[in-house]
Amino acid sequence: MPGRWDSRMKLLINKVPQDFVSWLVEGAIYEEEVSPHLKTRNIDGDVLYRIRINEHPCLLHIEFQFRGDPDMARRLWEYNVLATCQNSLPVYSYVLYLKKEGKFIESPSFQQYTTGQDIHRFHFGVIKLWEIPTFFLKNLGLKGLLPLLPLTREGKDRAVIEDVITELSAHKGQSETDLLSLTYGLASLVFRSENDHNWLKRRFSMLDELLNESWAFQEILQKGIEKGLQEGLKQGQEKALKQGQEEGLKQGQEKALKQGQEEGLQKALEASRRTLITLVEWRYPSLAQLAKEKANLTLDLDALQNLILRVSLANNEAEARESLK
Repeated sequence: MPGRWDSRMKLLINKVPQDFVSWLVEGAIYEEEVSPHLKTRNIDGDVLYRIRINEHPCLLHIEFQFRGDPDMARRLWEYNVLATCQNSLPVYSYVLYLKKEGKFIESPSFQQYTTGQDIHRFHFGVIKLWEIPTFFLKNLGLKGLLPLLPLTREGKDRAVIEDVITELSAHKGQSETDLLSLTYGLASLVFRSENDHNWLKRRFSMLDELLNESWAFQEILQKGIEKGLQEGLKQGQEKALKQGQEEGLKQGQEKALKQGQEEGLQKALEASRRTLITLVEWRYPSLAQLAKEKANLTLDLDALQNLILRVSLANNEAEARESLK
């Protein structure tokens, strides 16, 4: 579950980096994404941006936390120090807590001598989305933050989702379309009852024509690659078993089962190929042809699944291209 939250949040912030920068650091201008990988300790952060404040360059580091982590302050401090040394720039660190669960560490954190004198005192930003009034985040006027509204204090309300849909549907650009599908992805993790799930699916199904490939991509995220594989194999097995039962012979059952498993595997391969192609078309359109060629040439299901994972974790187009070679 935490991985599903992280993937949605990373997709969202990378879609509208300036909106998040404006929200977290007043007056800051987004310049570019920086690799969050720290070579000295082989550590990866969630997001690392180069920003500028009053003509002064610096970095913005953001971590997404599904729930509270008592070790969060130390992790942020360690990453902040190493990122500062590696890039020779000051680093603003923020943690965005997504769910009210676990133990939460507040800022500042510090280490002291036994005498009480400070050794290190580390200040970082703390955002607990469920504590933020929904109207406050909405009234900032940053459309890239609208998909976060379901996670805010009054966000678990169908009226809030309707407001987001109305706001984003008023403009039919690609950016708004992507934000709509991300809203669906995040809302599906907040609305837990079966009635709410059914309503959410019906409400967004009315936007199928508008969402197009973005909708398909969110469906991939929601269902999960492994679940799709399991369902494909299960379908083939069930078909084979039924055919074998009708034949009434053990030999027929075994043959049909094997045939069904092979068909299920082929379906799983085709589904994974479509997943890879859709993923690349959505995130890196210029690599679409390369992805199609790679997908068609890959006959091993495990290799294909591994390729999908590497592309989905790529931080930029260059890393995605390298994965597809």
